[in-house]
Amino acid sequence: MNRLWVRLSLAFLLVTWLAIAVVSVIVRNATETSFRHYVNQQNIARFGESLIDQLREYYVANGGWEGAESLLPGHGDGGSGGREQGRRGAQVLVADESGLVVAATDPSLTGSYLDETALVTAVPLLVDGIQVGWLAQETPGARVMNEAEARFLDETTNWLIAAAVGAGLLAVVFGAALAWELTRPLRALGDAVHALAAGHLGHQVEVSGTQEMIELAQAFNAMSHDLAEGEQLRQRMAADIAHELRTPVSVLRGHLEAMLDGVFPLDGEHLAVAYDQTFHLARLVDDLRLLTMAEAGRLPLERVQAMPEELVTRAVERFMPLAMDADIILSSDIEPALPVILVDIDRLQQVLGNLLTNALRHTQPGGQIRVTVTRRDRTVRFAISNTGEGLSAEQAAHVFERFWRAEEARERDRGGSGLGLAITQQLVNLHGGRIWVETSPGETTFIFEIPAEQAAS
Repeated sequence: MNRLWVRLSLAFLLVTWLAIAVVSVIVRNATETSFRHYVNQQNIARFGESLIDQLREYYVANGGWEGAESLLPGHGDGGSGGREQGRRGAQVLVADESGLVVAATDPSLTGSYLDETALVTAVPLLVDGIQVGWLAQETPGARVMNEAEARFLDETTNWLIAAAVGAGLLAVVFGAALAWELTRPLRALGDAVHALAAGHLGHQVEVSGTQEMIELAQAFNAMSHDLAEGEQLRQRMAADIAHELRTPVSVLRGHLEAMLDGVFPLDGEHLAVAYDQTFHLARLVDDLRLLTMAEAGRLPLERVQAMPEELVTRAVERFMPLAMDADIILSSDIEPALPVILVDIDRLQQVLGNLLTNALRHTQPGGQIRVTVTRRDRTVRFAISNTGEGLSAEQAAHVFERFWRAEEARERDRGGSGLGLAITQQLVNLHGGRIWVETSPGETTFIFEIPAEQAAS
């Protein structure tokens, strides 16, 4: 019973029976009312309006029905033979409002009560809208008509019951089939969830069914795909961290062992090599800590008002000696009248520094690096472009991932940890901005935007 398709089947059956029950009651009542109205009109036509009017006037004039039998048709046919014939033929009766016969063509019926069959076909006698009696007729034909009416209503009820049973059976069959088909995507999704829980990340389900089921399947497939990618990223990150740590640790251990064994003298030159490796380890650990805090949104920002041109000028001046040593032209192009932005100056300087450092590493001697700052709608756009081979579309898609390198061997030789661009992206995100890379043959441009609406008014 605790199955969705079973509950849906029972719901279909219940709704079907309720609908048929309501329709049956309405049909039966409407049929009975219409039938009785028809019989009543027939009786009025049979008795005639004149008799009914005479009885009303008699009641008003006499204040009751005593002696009203004189108005009834056939009254006064004397003799027992006449009475016997009356009993076999039509009997006209007048009853008070309670159904007690007070006048009749057959005096022997006076004092009896109209039975239910007679009341069904009786004509109510009204005076000023108040019922004061009944005008009825008892004939063998009327009884036959009443019995036919009862049989008709009973047969109608029986047919409605049969229709309810048949419709219920159809509802069970077709409802169960429909419920089974409707819940099929849910069962497939349940199997996929179990597979996901068992460690089969990336498992996909067929997208089918109703719009709600399609959206649910699409959401599950996206979640499963993201979990698989996250697990792959975690594994790559763990391998990359181990690789990054192994090199300085191995160098540090080798120099220390060599000095302890007397292979290297214990002098400042060899100690400096060991110290450089500890410095590299500390920088890697600090970068990892910074990136983790930024991704978790727990890196505090000390926001102050700052002018974009001042931030860029300071960054360019700081890197100008490095660019000159590398025989690279470093320049800036700043749009005038830029809005004030609310940023953490040190973190934004770190963003500019990481991007300029990346540009210096990938620019050949004689190349150029250009920093451009412009206003775009409600943002301030910073663009750092450098000449060089550029990035492919695949490389551009992975450039902000941890430990990713376009030229791994050359990057390691130049001392990069592979975390700079990942940290840059998170710092820009913390400021409510966005960052991306655009590449073309001979040039690569990293662009980030900081919302200008955060500026103080």
